[in-house]
Amino acid sequence: MPGDSEFFPPVQYLPWWGIIGFVLLVVIVGWYVFLFLSTRAGRVPPPPPTEAAQWLSRTTETVRMEYLQLIDQTRRAHASGAMDSREAHHQLSQIVRSFVAEREGQQTMQMTLKDLRATRFTPLTKAVEKLYPGAFGAGTVASVDKAVDEAKRLVSRWH
Repeated sequence: MPGDSEFFPPVQYLPWWGIIGFVLLVVIVGWYVFLFLSTRAGRVPPPPPTEAAQWLSRTTETVRMEYLQLIDQTRRAHASGAMDSREAHHQLSQIVRSFVAEREGQQTMQMTLKDLRATRFTPLTKAVEKLYPGAFGAGTVASVDKAVDEAKRLVSRWH
């Protein structure tokens, strides 16, 4: 075959292929640098505190003071005539149950007196026992002042 003995030099590529390869390499490296820098934890601002985080930051004394204020509000509402005795006893029962539920993390709002007796919350059980006649008694007029004192005693002495 003619031409087998001839030497052919390598094919020369155009210079713009090298430039395209270099630019592509710079773009890929730039993309990885961008991803690294844009996802660093230090550059992301911390989220604003949520309601749950604010709830967790409440101290024992803060919670205690809030519930003592609720008990005082109930006393004032009854004294002003805005609330009758039965309603005041129901309100006080809800307040002390809610306080224990918030402090202990166990739902006590729906528990009956029998259910409460089966729990370890003996002081709550005794307080609710004292509130029951005023809340559910037929025609009995229990003292709201005594019920308020009992509710305050429970909230003040709870561990």
